[in-house]
Amino acid sequence: MQISKESDAPKEITLINQSGMEIRLTTFGASWMSCILPLSTGKRDVVLGSPNIASQMEQSVYLGATVGRVANRIANGSFTLNDKVYSVTSNQGEHCLHGGKDNFSYRLWAVTQPNSQQAIFTLTSADGDQGFPGKLWVEVSYELTDDNQVIIDYQHRVDQLCPVNLTNHAYFNLAGEGSDKTVLEHDLQIYGTHFLPTNKEGIPTGEWRDVTETNFDFRQSKRISRDFLQDEDQRRAGGYDHTLILEPSVVDGKSVAASLLSPDGDVRMNMMTTMPAMQLYTGNYLIDVTGKTKVYTPFSGIAFETQFPPDAVNHPEWGEPWSGISYPNQTYTSQTRYQFIF
Repeated sequence: MQISKESDAPKEITLINQSGMEIRLTTFGASWMSCILPLSTGKRDVVLGSPNIASQMEQSVYLGATVGRVANRIANGSFTLNDKVYSVTSNQGEHCLHGGKDNFSYRLWAVTQPNSQQAIFTLTSADGDQGFPGKLWVEVSYELTDDNQVIIDYQHRVDQLCPVNLTNHAYFNLAGEGSDKTVLEHDLQIYGTHFLPTNKEGIPTGEWRDVTETNFDFRQSKRISRDFLQDEDQRRAGGYDHTLILEPSVVDGKSVAASLLSPDGDVRMNMMTTMPAMQLYTGNYLIDVTGKTKVYTPFSGIAFETQFPPDAVNHPEWGEPWSGISYPNQTYTSQTRYQFIF
């Protein structure tokens, strides 16, 4: 068993399954650094990542990171709970992105490794951290199974009413992280019924728009490039950077909620989750990011950020299932699985 404390220097952990699939993790941001598939044509790393820990600590695009307390955006860095107004740190103009200036992706997490195919990261966030109320205890477990699934389990509790919205920010390129082929050449299917239009700063307008007859309809698999930048919603964001509300029947953690196919058709990634929504992000702002084997540029990778809808704390009209509000002294769990078929 390997144990580190939050105050230690960053550590790397490698998980390997019986077929030779390998994932690499780090205590810096409880981040997923590599995902190496043992293909018949050779090993292929399908997750974007930094070449070393020092570079990982300098990058600002959340490569593989666990983000929180609240993933995505909180408008104007402000929200109200129980008639009390809270101000949280703003790190995207006036808005709070992924938990604020010193969010969880920049923290050193403690880790235990109960076996060669699992690592459990833990973090404690103090009352008032980044302006959020209450003390928060978080546990994030990565497990690599022998059927080539990466299972990420989240568990948390708070001692005061607080929004909590945890996700992983891995970027995938099934052609290989160093490939010249972009995510636009992948085929994608998402069982999403609505998408959330945003303003030019990525803040939801409040509308849930039915995907029918829009470029956000991925219910039938299609090449990502087919409808890319073909509407004003995408042009404002430089591509897809929008939340899709998932079909309720697929958020049982077992049904496939989204599926990505490599350009050559030799690798498929199925995603299963218990979360009600997913941020689809085509890496529009990957600008000169130092990667493992190349410099990443826009559309080098795609993120499937399973989560509650962004800015939900400011939209109680959306309803409790999508609010992401955690109540004191209850244990909350969620899970997202990525299965690689090759």
